[in-house]
Amino acid sequence: METSKILARIIGPAMVIPAIGIFLNFNTYQAMIGEFSKSPSLCYLGGFMALLMGLIILQFHNKWEVVWPVVITILAWVTLIKGVALIIFPGFFWYATGPITLIVSLGISCAVGFFLTIKGYWG
Repeated sequence: METSKILARIIGPAMVIPAIGIFLNFNTYQAMIGEFSKSPSLCYLGGFMALLMGLIILQFHNKWEVVWPVVITILAWVTLIKGVALIIFPGFFWYATGPITLIVSLGISCAVGFFLTIKGYWG
């Protein structure tokens, strides 16, 4: 459980802080995501970073019990799959930049990030 708490203390704030940034600078981030998705090089780099993070987290945390740490495992697998997709298809992967998509992503990221932060530090 200690590994789960350490990862929650890292992943939680890493999800919440960018979500707050998107909320406070919505138009800037919307434009940034649009530019990012047009660059195969940036997509590849983002994919490599996602692949690496997913593999590292899964190396230390691949737990499938029906308790809160499974959220970390699911996030790691999603990150790994996203990384693989961005590496294999760097120029074809698209990001939805519409306001509704970003707001939904922001809400999910904040909720999961706050949950992990609370579990990591106080759970």
